[in-house]
Formats: sequence, structure tokens, C-alpha cells
Amino acid sequence: MLEKKMPVDWDQIRKTQFPALEEFTYLITAGSGPMSKRAYDSGITYFNHMLNYGEVDHELFFLDMLDTRKMIAEYLNAKIDNIAFMINTSSGLATIAHLFEDKKGEILYPYIEFPATVHLFKRMGYACKKVEEKDFKYPLEKFKEQVSENTKFSLQSHVQSFNGFRQNLQEFGEFCKENNLINMINATQSFGAFEIDVKKDNIDLLVSSGLKWLACGWGIGILYLNDKLIDKEGRNLPFTSWLSVEDPYAMDNENLNIIEKPLAMDSFGGCPNFAGLYALKGGLELIKHEIGNGDIRNGIKNIQNRILWLTNEFIQKVRDFDFKIISPLEDQFRSGIITVEHEKAKKIFRALKKNKIYITLKRYPDSKKETLLRFAINYYNNMEDLELTIKILSDIFKSL
Repeated sequence: MLEKKMPVDWDQIRKTQFPALEEFTYLITAGSGPMSKRAYDSGITYFNHMLNYGEVDHELFFLDMLDTRKMIAEYLNAKIDNIAFMINTSSGLATIAHLFEDKKGEILYPYIEFPATVHLFKRMGYACKKVEEKDFKYPLEKFKEQVSENTKFSLQSHVQSFNGFRQNLQEFGEFCKENNLINMINATQSFGAFEIDVKKDNIDLLVSSGLKWLACGWGIGILYLNDKLIDKEGRNLPFTSWLSVEDPYAMDNENLNIIEKPLAMDSFGGCPNFAGLYALKGGLELIKHEIGNGDIRNGIKNIQNRILWLTNEFIQKVRDFDFKIISPLEDQFRSGIITVEHEKAKKIFRALKKNKIYITLKRYPDSKKETLLRFAINYYNNMEDLELTIKILSDIFKSL
């Protein structure tokens, strides 16, 4: 008998998991999400243990860390040992940049890519070639125009922070495979909100954090690394330490037998940030059990469908205003980020904030004037949030 799929009670999840949403209209998840109650409670479990027991039974921390790693592996359809924990997205990107330090080659990346994605690669001397946008999107054809015999890597965000363009990972993965490119993905703006399958999508490396759409707070980084990229004896793993070796508790400082798996780089080989990892565990459990009915991939699919529905509703309403929408309108390219342009964006932003509606004021990288407004809509938002925002926008435009 097939298991019955229960509908998700989004209102109940919002009410019980996100008390911050009682205070204001929160449309800034692309910057940082409010922490879910489940992530908070899980983090407090760690602090309570340290308060009352210190290091006694600290082995339990590592067991819970394994459970967290398993959930991420289930989400990404990856091998458990190919997941490593970092402190943020940038630390994961730094690891990747140093991983290929002796094999530098040309990198293709989107024109308005988030700075952290390419920063260290440029500093380290990688040849970085920009791919121009087309109608504020980065379709495969634009990458095909730039690929050459010198190109070794593709580096881009799954979802662009600037305007929410969402790359077709499966189609792009095929392109990388055909051109023998190492496919590197920054999933910061999609992790916890959109489906990712590292096998089907031919992703070699992926980085993210728990800060934004996962709603787990600061200090959490996630790295997926295909173990086929690791040299024999882990010689090319750039950041390792005493916990990266076989039998670390022998305390043998001559032991350099690195575990030939990405998890050897957990916290750069040192003691993990258990507080952050416990919060991450709680956030993932919320998606797996309360949203996914015991299946984390089903939970992600439910979240993705809800976000696309909410953003579609918002776009239909925001079209009534004198905005230039620079986010993709097609479902296949849209995400939870909707960015619009207006000459009086700063005035609109301030008026929204005065009404406790929080969005992000931005500008084009080559402009000094802030003319962009970014609305970030996650699954915990609802139609009341959007309708209130539209109502206040209507009042604002009457006085512009």
C-alpha cells in the first residue's frame, strides 16, 4: 500500500517555526533568513549539553554530525563522505581555489556574478572570462560562445543573488561534460529552496551556507566535492589537520595518512563548529519531516513549488507599477528573488521599511545610484505578506 502524502500546512509552519514574521514583513531572505524554531532548538541542545556536562559524552556530537551529513547527501543525491563542513560559502570557495592551485586554467563565469564566487580565483591568478548576459539571463548559448580549448572550469551561482536568475543545472551539466569542464556551483541562493542532484546535474563541486533559504543562522558552510578529483593519499586536499587522518586520537604527529575523502576537510581538519552544525541539523529536519513527510527531497520539491507559486503571484501584482522587472519571468529560470528597477528606488525602500516591510536596496555594479529593489520570497512567506506589500507600494506611488 502506497504511503499517503500529507499536504503541507504552511500556515502552521509559519506560526510555530518563525516568530520573527509576527513582527514585520520579511522579504530579505536573500541576505539572511530568520532562524527557524527547529534550528534554534537544536542549537540550544548543544549549548545546554556544554553548560551542564561539558565534554562528557562529546562523542554524541560527532554522531549527530553524521546524521546532518546524511541528510545533505540525501538532498544532493551524493555520497555521504563527499560532504565537508565549512564555516561559510567563502571558505568552501577558498578550498576549491586552492584545490586546483597547480592545475590553473581558464574559468567561465557570469558577468554579474556574486563577488565571493570569483574573488579568490582572480587573486590567485586564474584566467577568469566573463560570460555576458542576455535579457538578464545567462543561457547556455552564451557559455558556448565563450568556451575555448583553454577553458577548464565553469564557475557560477545556481541562483544569481543580483536578480534571481536560476540556471538549468541538468542542461548545463551536460554542456560541461561534453566540453570536459569542471563544473563548480555556488548554491548559496538555492540551497534549501530548489532541487539539486549532483549526479544527474554532473556537478563536480558545490558550496553553500545555512544562512539564507535554509534558515539556520550564521557560521555554517557546506562543501560537496566529487571524490574523483582527490589525488592518491589526499595530497591535493588543501586544508587538513589532526582530525583529517586515520586514528587521530593516537596523537601521532608523524601521522600524515590523510583520509582520502572530502570529509577530511571538515572545519579545515580541526574541531567543528558544533553550535552551527546543530542548528543546521534542526533546519534540515524541518524540511525532511514537517515539509517532506520524511523525505528531504520531497520537502525541497514542496518548497520549490511554493516559492514559484508565490513569486508568480507577486509578479502579476507588481506589474501594475512603474517598475522594470529585471528578474526572469519564466518558471524554469525564476527563483525566490524578484528584482525591479526604479529611479526613486531609495525613496520606495525607505517608505516600505517605515511600514515594517523589509527588502534590499541595490545598484548595478557600474553605477553609483541605488535604483534596484530586491524582494526575496521564501516558503514561510504568504499571500498576506505580498498583498500588504502591494498595498503599501500603491500608497507610495501615489506620493512619488
